[in-house]
Formats: sequence, structure tokens, C-alpha cells
Amino acid sequence: MAAALGLSVVGTLGVLLAAKRTGHIADVRPLVDELLRQGFWVAPRLVKQALLAAAEEGPDDSRS
Repeated sequence: MAAALGLSVVGTLGVLLAAKRTGHIADVRPLVDELLRQGFWVAPRLVKQALLAAAEEGPDDSRS
């Protein structure tokens, strides 16, 4: 529906990245880790991409 209305669609990881960019949170990783512990599911490659975008993971970091 949002796309049909011409609105941008942002997922949870996108919201966390925006919060870091605007200074509302210091780090994305602890929040993603807690979401995963609570049962939130997201593809591991998306987690890796988000952490790379947040400069919290290098390309060879296999923690996520």
C-alpha cells in the first residue's frame, strides 16, 4: 500500500540505520542482537549488509 501511494518503505534495519545516522543511537549491533535473541527473524545477509552500512562490521567479519 505504501509503495502504491508513492511512499518509501523502510524495514526495521533501515530504521535502526537512520537512528544511528541521526545520532539517536550509538550502535546498531546491540539492538539487532537483542532483536534476534527475542525471536525477530531477518536474513543473515541483510544483517551483514546493515552492519556494514553502519560501519560496525568489516566485509570479512563472520559474527552475524
